Amino acid sequence: MSVEREGVVTVEKIVNHMGLIFREQPIDDYGIDAQIETVKDGYATGRLIAVQIKSGESYIKVVNDEYIVYHGQLKHYKYWLNHTLPVILVIYDPKEDACYWNEVNESTAELSENGWKINIPLANRLENSREELIKIAERQTEYEMKFNSFLLSKPWMNEIVNGNKNVLCVGEWINKTSGKGDFDLKIIDENGIEKEVYKRTIWGFGCKPYIQVFRELFPWADFKIDIDFYEEYDMAAIADGDYEAAMQTYPDSVGAKFNINIFDYEYPANSPSITEWMKDENNIRPYRVGAGEVAFYQLVLQLNDVAKAFLTVEEYMNKDEFHYDIIHP
Repeated sequence: MSVEREGVVTVEKIVNHMGLIFREQPIDDYGIDAQIETVKDGYATGRLIAVQIKSGESYIKVVNDEYIVYHGQLKHYKYWLNHTLPVILVIYDPKEDACYWNEVNESTAELSENGWKINIPLANRLENSREELIKIAERQTEYEMKFNSFLLSKPWMNEIVNGNKNVLCVGEWINKTSGKGDFDLKIIDENGIEKEVYKRTIWGFGCKPYIQVFRELFPWADFKIDIDFYEEYDMAAIADGDYEAAMQTYPDSVGAKFNINIFDYEYPANSPSITEWMKDENNIRPYRVGAGEVAFYQLVLQLNDVAKAFLTVEEYMNKDEFHYDIIHP
């Protein structure tokens, strides 16, 4: 294992041990290796910190009894100070197997003759810093949290733009009042090669319909069932008259009412039969239910109008020239 990977793996281990969430970043996020997401009462908060990890003894050269001095390039200084997330710099010392950190901002970073520098206190051991990290993450407003969630999802959006398939596999624990769910997002390219990009078990949805949960977790996406994948299950269900999976969502979808006197659903006169309803790929439903406990979905994600607008604005903000000094003297 390279010293760079060793540093990332060590930081991930420490963060997970803190009870926080470590999410390594795609390589297209220039200058950021990972994000740390805080957790409250066992649930992810959506509050994030960007992390840059520097590993190796070459970063420990300038050191005294109180701190390490990190010298960086000006391009990283500008990028990190203007990042939408708060940024921390972590130095991994492989000899001591230790991680030291500091937040990068205007009060901690100092411009120098050839770039910039920042002091990393030796007292700032990462494993002892859970509460400090939480305080840094909580400085974000709700607007910033929403915007950052779209930024984090941008690589997945671009996969769709590039013609690849975003497939979300979900296991909904239907008898859990916690609303527990297992979520696994995969990218499938034109050659059928799969790449897993997101995998997590999440609690805290309560009794929310899972259609609503999907939209809250992925607000940039429209959803359809993976019709090719579902067909083999549907054929068996129709042949056997076994609609257990579809019945998880079918009655609500067509507006059926449960009659306690007959202990069964009463369906509107114009509602489609369950066989007809199952053929519509826009009807989000599980393809099977395992042991009466877990409802399994496989969904295809497409960009919704909000995501398309976001990508247009992002392209403009990153590429087009804007003469601020002329408009705002």
